[in-house]
Amino acid sequence: MSETPVPYAGAHDGPTRVLQLHTRRGVIAKAGVNVGIDGAHYHQRWGRAAFEIPADKPVHIAVSQGGGQVGVAATVLTPEQPSELEYRGPAALYLAGAIGAPGTVRQPGCLLQLAILVLGPLIALTLVIMIGILLT
Repeated sequence: MSETPVPYAGAHDGPTRVLQLHTRRGVIAKAGVNVGIDGAHYHQRWGRAAFEIPADKPVHIAVSQGGGQVGVAATVLTPEQPSELEYRGPAALYLAGAIGAPGTVRQPGCLLQLAILVLGPLIALTLVIMIGILLT
C-alpha cells in the first residue's frame, strides 16, 4: 500500500509494524468511522487505512461510527496475529459492528433487516385484509 501510515500516538520505543484496516459500510452507515488504537482516536473515511502499531505488545483496536456510539466493534491484536483487519458496519445502526481477519467478518443484522423488509409489508397487508373483512 502506498499511503503513509498514521503514526502510533502512544509511548512506545520498540519495534513497529503497519496495521492495514479495511472498513466496509453496513446497509445504513454514518459518513465515516472512528478508529481507536490504544485510546487514541482517528476519524477516517470508509475504505482502507494504515496505522503504525507496536510489533512487540498487544494493541487494542476499536472501530465505531458517529460519535463512537454506533456500530461499535473492538478487538485486541497480539504480536503473533497478522496486522490486517476488516471492519463491517451493521445492517442497522442500533447493532454492533464486527471486526476480525479479512474474509471472516460478516455483517451483523442482515437477517433481521431482511425480516423487517419482508415481514413488515406482509403484516400490513394482512391487517388491511382483516379490516376489510370485518367492515363488510
